[in-house]
Amino acid sequence: MTWNQPLTEGTKQCPRCGVDFECKVDDLRHCDCVAVKVSLPVLKTLQDQYEDCLCPDCLRAIAAAAGSDAAP
Repeated sequence: MTWNQPLTEGTKQCPRCGVDFECKVDDLRHCDCVAVKVSLPVLKTLQDQYEDCLCPDCLRAIAAAAGSDAAP
């Protein structure tokens, strides 16, 4: 899958660390991408660097390193 393809939920492998994780894009209330706040410039960098979603741990680590706050 690439950023230009339709999003689907299910098991994915994080392109950053290689761990398998459950994507919940079809259930946005429980999707980690909604729960972790990442600035738009950082999101753009992620889109340029990776072809698919990152696991929750990587997303949180990148948000923390960028000075963003994760939602409670």
